[in-house]
Amino acid sequence: MTASRYYHITTFGCQMNKADSERMAGILEDMGFAYSEDPNEADLVLYNTCTIRDNAEQKVYSYLGRQAKRKHEKADLTLIVAGCVAQQEGEQLLRRVPELDLVMGPQHANRLQDLLEEVFAGNQVVATEPIHIMEDITKPRRESCVTAWVNVIYGCNERCSYCVVPNVRGVEQSRTPESIRAEMEELGRQGYKEVTLLGQNIDAYGRDLPGVTETGRHLHTLTDLLYYIHDIPGIDRIRFATSHPRYFTERLIRACKELPKVCEHFHIPFQSGDNEILKAMKRGYTREKYRQIIDKIREYMPDASMSADAIVGFPGKPTNNSRIL
Repeated sequence: MTASRYYHITTFGCQMNKADSERMAGILEDMGFAYSEDPNEADLVLYNTCTIRDNAEQKVYSYLGRQAKRKHEKADLTLIVAGCVAQQEGEQLLRRVPELDLVMGPQHANRLQDLLEEVFAGNQVVATEPIHIMEDITKPRRESCVTAWVNVIYGCNERCSYCVVPNVRGVEQSRTPESIRAEMEELGRQGYKEVTLLGQNIDAYGRDLPGVTETGRHLHTLTDLLYYIHDIPGIDRIRFATSHPRYFTERLIRACKELPKVCEHFHIPFQSGDNEILKAMKRGYTREKYRQIIDKIREYMPDASMSADAIVGFPGKPTNNSRIL
């Protein structure tokens, strides 16, 4: 593979997708590809997709149509759909866009080189089967030289009634504390100052890892991880996202207060302020429980900043009796 071949990645959706795209870009550059800002100048075009927002999904098909037409003129163009749309649609994508070379779900991001070798051998490949995610050993092509994403847990075991994430990103798989620390130590050596720890449900970190204390508490939790990585040289700021109110604990809040590198910012989606709607959403907490979390954060850190998500127009939501937090 020579550096005269170029790739382009377009990313839709969440921070997890952005982190996946950075890892896949690192794999491509290790294979000898060079980055092209213009997809129409690239020899390999990869769309890392999101299925949460319909607008993003429709954009993918629009962009794919243009590149599929281009492939009729450039037969050696490699066309890839990765991410959540790929996972959800699978082989149906090939029927809709037969010009595609590779359809791969988010669990397969670290396998990109192996999958491309199959493509270059003349195969049309679909990789959407559930797998144990390979350890994050790639060297991402990071967009920033100051702040970096670090995945700590993949997938989600929640079953919120409105959400497709567990179906497309698979079950929870936590990375070991040692591998996370090793990645962050390397980031510190490279001059990165801020790290954002990522997970679809980051508060669930570690519950799939072996080991419990005599009291039955898991040995590996997000709180334990924060204490474990806090002293890494060079890293000045640590953030984490996204939290789930069901698992947000006072112990975690206390750690954020005690650890000066951890930014006093919390992103905790509430989705609805109505308990009946929360029950229909299968969120596993009440309006009162959410307010207790906010009150506890304010007790420990009066000046902490907080952000949240809310769903407007959930099916069955009352139109004249809605409650706010």
